[in-house]
Amino acid sequence: MTRDDEDIRGLLAGAVPPLAAPRNRVAEVGVRVRRHRRRVAGGAAAAVALTVGLGVGLPNLVAGPDGERVAPVTTPSPRGEASCPTSLGDRPDLASVRYGDDEPLVPTGAVEVIRCQVPVGSGPDPAYRLGPRTLTTGVDEIVRLLNSQPPTQQDGQGRPLPDGQELRCTRKATTDETVLVLRYPDRDPVTVWTDYNCRVTVTATHGRGTDIQVAITFLDRYRAQLAATTDPASVTSPACPATFPVERMRKNSGHHPPNWIRFNNTDPYRSLPDPLVEFTACRYVARGELGELAVQQRRRTDADQVRAPLNGAFDRSSKSSDCGDWPDYQEPTVFDTLTVADVTGETAEFWIRHEPCRSVNNNELTPELLDVLTDLLGQPPSR
Repeated sequence: MTRDDEDIRGLLAGAVPPLAAPRNRVAEVGVRVRRHRRRVAGGAAAAVALTVGLGVGLPNLVAGPDGERVAPVTTPSPRGEASCPTSLGDRPDLASVRYGDDEPLVPTGAVEVIRCQVPVGSGPDPAYRLGPRTLTTGVDEIVRLLNSQPPTQQDGQGRPLPDGQELRCTRKATTDETVLVLRYPDRDPVTVWTDYNCRVTVTATHGRGTDIQVAITFLDRYRAQLAATTDPASVTSPACPATFPVERMRKNSGHHPPNWIRFNNTDPYRSLPDPLVEFTACRYVARGELGELAVQQRRRTDADQVRAPLNGAFDRSSKSSDCGDWPDYQEPTVFDTLTVADVTGETAEFWIRHEPCRSVNNNELTPELLDVLTDLLGQPPSR
């Protein structure tokens, strides 16, 4: 999801209905942490008991109810090595594969899906190049969605193209293409290629029209997997730098707040989809070309309190700001950074300008978010 953000935002906006009121995810995080601790303690006790009773208990572990010995149930491991393609050179010719048949796009029985972002041309900004993302839970659902995609390419309204029609492709600039590598316990991996401009998904022999639900489901499942396997104690937000270049904070400077949460987020109107574990707030006062750190706060308890105000600044009702825009391009004299870390272990940074005008990233600063910053860092200068 590293290509043109506005195009992807538009696609996802049409695919995702208006959101219901969020649940109390802070309480859910606490429940998960306590459950994790009980599992750790219980696992240690079970290990001791197993060691003591191994000599007499082993026959029961591998015997069925009638005394017949059976193999213990294990999750099959994928066969062979698998890696992400480094270029599109091995991708099949999109027009030469078969479309329109009833044959499944991929075999069932996969136990792992690797999502790869293969560079196009020079690729994305090196600072934002993503490594492989491996999904091991809910793989059957991904397979089902791949095989349920439309049998032929669809037009912009989701309608199939007429029989015999050549592929229609746009020419929007992209920095990468998504490739899925499916791994199986009893066969070699299967590579599934997608094309953003042609809206098709192909294997070595045949193809389907692309359904964006495949991408949405993968990323939702992947975030859930990260949240379930990430120890909250290991999640942290970075400390405030002592100085911050003022020029980076100026609108349209070409610099953007680092945001790793967005790469796994499928909701265009909710910047932070998962509960927060920690955040760091920093206030800077410009001294020449550098902003000097004046106030800082790092919070872990009740860190999720800032999620709703931040999401509100970028929801459906949010408005763009002309703060620091043409023709004056004014550099801010007082500004904040707010960096959050969520239960998946990823981070996102937000830039807030106070003087000579107020904004958060490129949107208007909402009263709710301003109140949070005031509570954390003190009263900002009045305009």
